[in-house]
Amino acid sequence: MQIAKLNQRVELLQPILSSDGYGGYATNYKKVISLWAEVKDSRYSEKQAFDTPNALSNITLKTRTYIRMEKGWHLLWQGREYEIVAVTRFYKDSTYIEIVEYEKGV
Repeated sequence: MQIAKLNQRVELLQPILSSDGYGGYATNYKKVISLWAEVKDSRYSEKQAFDTPNALSNITLKTRTYIRMEKGWHLLWQGREYEIVAVTRFYKDSTYIEIVEYEKGV
């Protein structure tokens, strides 16, 4: 891993379930840690779902290993919140994170 390429600051948000008072649960997110990351790949596409156009943005980030990070957490990067859809640990010193953002009505 080349430390100099970790030039983007990201924050990991862990989901916390809390009772909604009606027998169900609401999901809130709390900041767990800030990490430096490298943006590896970015893909953008549009698709039609339920008769509404949607934008889909997939981004892959590389960061130092943080063991507790899991699929389903959120990531805050450049003022926007993304959902983590995959966490891959190829090497013991780095982790690849795939994040996705959905925009409705594009």
